[in-house]
Amino acid sequence: QALNFQSNGSTLPLQQLLCQKRTLFISAASDQLSLTRKTNQHEALIIRQLIENFQKIYQENNRVLTSHSIGIITPYRAQIAQIRDTLKDAEIDLDLLTIDTVERYQGGARDIILISLCTNSLNQLQSLVSLSDDGIDRKLNVALTRAREHLVVIGNEELLQNDMTYRELMEVFGRMEI
Repeated sequence: QALNFQSNGSTLPLQQLLCQKRTLFISAASDQLSLTRKTNQHEALIIRQLIENFQKIYQENNRVLTSHSIGIITPYRAQIAQIRDTLKDAEIDLDLLTIDTVERYQGGARDIILISLCTNSLNQLQSLVSLSDDGIDRKLNVALTRAREHLVVIGNEELLQNDMTYRELMEVFGRMEI
């Protein structure tokens, strides 16, 4: 089901896509310059681009971004710092965003959830997945269920293909690169 957003004729392709799709997977390169492997500058830049596009969409549709509009979930505190650092130079009010790990995000829903999986290596994929006895990825389930209207997942498609749950998620969401 499409959102109640309208895109005008001059809207950029990403804005049009965000207006048409409630869920989206965006592939990002792994960050080979990340010393700890717990940051991904490519994903942080995509997050920035998404927020800027959502700001424009909200403005064009006479909606106001509030502290309950956009939430960002990522597995590592280092990636939280990377995202904040990437956003500080943009015209984005950081007080309107909630950026946290999935463990600390339980109970906090937002209209738009952006998930930065911060996948730089195959080893990280093993720690990213947290299966319950029923075979459900608990962390992914919590992250996905925080979104009220819109959900965008960002990660390295090549690495995530190695996990059945993420492979299926990418097939259902559809993939794109920015």
